[in-house]
Amino acid sequence: MNQSVSDETLHAFVDGELDVAESEKLIAGMRENEALAQRVCNLRSLKSMVRLAYALPPRAGSAKGGDGKPAFRRIVQRCAYACLILVVGLGAGWSLRGLEASAPAASWERAHAVTLAAKADPGKVLLHIDNSAPDKMLDVLDEAERYLNQAEAQGRAMQLEILANSRGLDLLRAGYSPHAERIAQMRQRHANLHFIACGQSVARFTADGERVVLLPAARTAPTAIGEIVTRLQQGWTYVRI
Repeated sequence: MNQSVSDETLHAFVDGELDVAESEKLIAGMRENEALAQRVCNLRSLKSMVRLAYALPPRAGSAKGGDGKPAFRRIVQRCAYACLILVVGLGAGWSLRGLEASAPAASWERAHAVTLAAKADPGKVLLHIDNSAPDKMLDVLDEAERYLNQAEAQGRAMQLEILANSRGLDLLRAGYSPHAERIAQMRQRHANLHFIACGQSVARFTADGERVVLLPAARTAPTAIGEIVTRLQQGWTYVRI
């Protein structure tokens, strides 16, 4: 049963999105199949730690980071990454690696990158934005073009996703995004560039009475966490802007 259960089903189970009958069937399978139970355990732990890691990213700076947070908060942030290292290393046999040396020099003033691959693949990058600050919106597009232009200059293939959730969704909303024209041009120029909106954020905004219309260049994923975890498992590099 282990191999017959898809990753998508496990994501839905961990997120509480399966109905009662499906959940009971999967739980019964976990009781009988240790490998399946281990997959669920690893996925649940990884999702929890990634949620901490991207909510509390480490920042460069002295006593206070660029966002004015005190040193104590940066210690908590590093602990979140340490937890992710621990659960991934012990639970799944992967390693988490910082990638400052492999990215454009200007990238690391506001961002930090991690990967679960034994060796970073510079051709697969996920950029994540979760707020609508003008400088963040500009940063994520500039970073994307740096990666894509660098790959083009070196003659290598590049797959890149920009993932937006929470208020970062405004980057991809028609009538809200200040960069709609630039996004359309980037998407037209780069066939392997994709803009992903968190479906969970769309649903939350809609429930709060906001009308959400995405730009033509954007598509949705069920959840931001699920997209991040899936890409990390596939060996992508994750960068939170």
